[in-house]
Amino acid sequence: MKLFSRSRTAAKAEPPPPVTHGGRRPARLEVEAFATSRVVLDRLVPVVGVHPYPLSELMLMAAAFFDLRPAQVIDVGTHHGKSARIWYELGRLLDVPPPVHTIDLCDASHPEFPGKDHGRHCRGLDGVTLHTGDGTEVAAQLLDAAPGVPTLLFLDGDHAQDTVTRELALCDRMPGGSVLLHDTLTQPGSGYNEGPWEAITTFLATRPDIEAHHSHLGLPGMTLLRLPATPA
Repeated sequence: MKLFSRSRTAAKAEPPPPVTHGGRRPARLEVEAFATSRVVLDRLVPVVGVHPYPLSELMLMAAAFFDLRPAQVIDVGTHHGKSARIWYELGRLLDVPPPVHTIDLCDASHPEFPGKDHGRHCRGLDGVTLHTGDGTEVAAQLLDAAPGVPTLLFLDGDHAQDTVTRELALCDRMPGGSVLLHDTLTQPGSGYNEGPWEAITTFLATRPDIEAHHSHLGLPGMTLLRLPATPA
């Protein structure tokens, strides 16, 4: 199919124009969907494919990025570095690409640690920094070092409910920012993705001021939390 056979160097997509209402960021998520689709097909799919992020999730990632146009991206859960590469590719379409900080424990004893392939999609890229440590702790340090900076936080590390709950507490440090969580689709009795979804639903029950969008057509699933500039 031509859709997936484009050259890695043939990308010609332009960033979607900012959507504003009265000169301000829309009250609810809205992006120029046609231009965003072209970015996904021309700039992302040729580089990262559609695994572990299918097209529906790549669209949500790009929409979240272009809606916020962040001044920094904090990416928790480096693994092979595909998510960090996505933020890098999207950032190249802006006049000032945001720095991308990607964080991993780098625990060689973990069954999913990729060994020599760790970060292979993002190593050596300008503006991408690989950090080693606890995702919540390192992210908190980065947020405290740049208070008030529009931040996009991507969570795809440990999926235990307690861990995701700790990570979601970072929302208090990033007013007006956005949080994306991966692996959020679950089904009653399925036994998969329970931690992230339980953490999200518990968190949102206490924060009705947060706008949530879910990409749940199928596994793995992704959720966007669009944070208010001033917490309720």
